[in-house]
Amino acid sequence: MPGAPFGPRPVFPTSADAPTHELPSLPEATLIEGLLHCTAHKKQVCSECDADYSAHNFLTRQLGANQMALPPPNPQMAQAVQKLKLEGNNMFRAQCYFEAAQRYTEAMNIAQQRPMWDPSQTIVEEAAVMLSNRAACLLSLGHPSEAYWDTEVVTRLKRGWGKGHFRMGRALMDLGRCRQAALEFQIGHSLDPTSKEIESALDNSRQYI
Repeated sequence: MPGAPFGPRPVFPTSADAPTHELPSLPEATLIEGLLHCTAHKKQVCSECDADYSAHNFLTRQLGANQMALPPPNPQMAQAVQKLKLEGNNMFRAQCYFEAAQRYTEAMNIAQQRPMWDPSQTIVEEAAVMLSNRAACLLSLGHPSEAYWDTEVVTRLKRGWGKGHFRMGRALMDLGRCRQAALEFQIGHSLDPTSKEIESALDNSRQYI
């Protein structure tokens, strides 16, 4: 059963004699008073069945209590992501690149466990920043191939972000693919024309074409 960094949502009490409703499309789950339970043990969270319906049931109750309005994002998750990001930034500045990459990975893992009702843009933003930062660590550790694949995801998640294309360009330069690198630097510069870092990288890449 996959665990969440802040544990499962609380389970809700139901009447012992409440009627159950089988779900033909989901035979492993049963509805009791509108809440999902495992069919075998009638539990909302069941380690034996490797089932955790607490998030779904929490959303069901929240929607009912809030007259179908979605609950707000969990501030604790945002704080945890930012804390790990800051730790990673400090480690990167201290040239502890491996440890920094670990922090960015942990932050990204938390961001990806946000509940289904959180705004997708928040998840995309957090994931893109953490992957971009991790790519910088990988480049400093001498792993341009791994950095390239991180930036590939970054540029797909956040297409209009100059830094993502800049990091991809750096990875391509380290891989000896200077012409492609120059193209990425050009895209990055067009998206962020005030960045001296990107402009310098673009000028430098043109020397190798």
